[in-house]
Formats: sequence, C-alpha cells, structure tokens
Amino acid sequence: MKRPTVAFVCTHNACRSQVAQAMAQALAADALVVYSAGTNPANRINPDAARLLASEFGIASDDLRPKALSQIPEPDILITMGCGVECPNLPAAYREDWGLEDPTGMSDHAFLHVMRAIQQRVVGLRARVIAGEFDRERLANNLKTLGDVNRLRIIELLWDGEERCACSLLENLDITQPTLSHHMATLRDAGIVRTRKDGRWMHYQLDHDVLDAIAALLGQSLAYRVETNETA
Repeated sequence: MKRPTVAFVCTHNACRSQVAQAMAQALAADALVVYSAGTNPANRINPDAARLLASEFGIASDDLRPKALSQIPEPDILITMGCGVECPNLPAAYREDWGLEDPTGMSDHAFLHVMRAIQQRVVGLRARVIAGEFDRERLANNLKTLGDVNRLRIIELLWDGEERCACSLLENLDITQPTLSHHMATLRDAGIVRTRKDGRWMHYQLDHDVLDAIAALLGQSLAYRVETNETA
C-alpha cells in the first residue's frame, strides 16, 4: 500500500509542527511519509521542544529544520496545529485542524501537555490511515456503493446505531429477501455495516466510520474550494 504524505503546519514550524513531524517519523513511518512547514518559518527549532523530545520521549530532533510551505511537496493530508494559524494555501486531499495551543515560553508542564496530545493524535492518525480513512480510491468505491436508493434507505433505517434483523428491514423496504441479502453483502464488503447471524436471520448494524470518512473528505474538499475561490 502506498503511504500517504502528511504535512504538519503551524506558523513558525519551530514547535508544535516539528514535534508532530518527529513523533510521526518515530511512531508512524510505516504508514505515513511525514513533512512539516510553517507559514512564517523561524530560524531554528524551539530548544525546549527539542530538549523535551529527547529527554521525555527519546526522540532526536537534530535533523529537523524549520521550512516554508514552498519547500515541501503537496501532501495528501494537511494538518494545521492550531486554529490561530494563518490558513495555508497548500492543496491537499484532506485537511483538519488539531487546535493545539502553542506552548512557546511556557513551563515544561505546558509543553508536555501539548506534546502528549500530539503523540496521542499521531498514534490515532496512523490507525486511521491503516484503516483506510484517507484512501480516496476506496472512498470513491464506497460512494458508488451508496449510489442506490435501497441502500440509502437501509442506511437511514440503521442510522441510530441499533442492530436490526433482516426481517425488520424488510418490513420497511419494497424488496425481496434475496435482494436485501445482495444489498447487505455489498454494504458489508464496503465496511459500512457489520453483520451477525442469529438463527435463521441475519442482524445488521451500521458502522459510521466509513460514512464519517466520506463526509470528512467531501467537507474538507468543499471547504478548500470555497477558500481558494474566495482568495482568488
């Protein structure tokens, strides 16, 4: 599987985004190609960030340098580190903001609080990548899977997250049991529903993760198009 590229971006590329890059390279290099950059890069990495990366997490930062957006390739995943960061004009298939406060000038306790939050989110990002959340081809295939009125109705019936048996679904659908089984197999193979057999009936439950991934990709893509149109 081709590893997607991720760019962590903050204002100076000296603290939060560098910590994220260092941790992602240490914890998620098997799943991600990692970069970081700043909208207004500093001359060097924050010395407290470098010190604590080494002493508390065992991660060296000797090879890390602040970079401008123009110095990194276009990423698949763009992560800004805090809402106060100037919106980077950097195309990406997926964009999200981690909303983390810049600890520069604060105590070690404040630094470690932010760094541990970054560590947790990097581990989560790796898991999401491995699960296929950012696989555009897979998401495109799932959009095709949803392009059927009966499947959309099935998702509506399962939307509350409760498990439903096939008999319950059939009561609300104008289709036969074999047709329902075909639709459910398609939704199961796409990861959209989970299945469980109980006696002669199959039971189904909606898994929102794939739908959330599709919504996130479409929402982020729309937001980026609106943003670029407004600034054009």
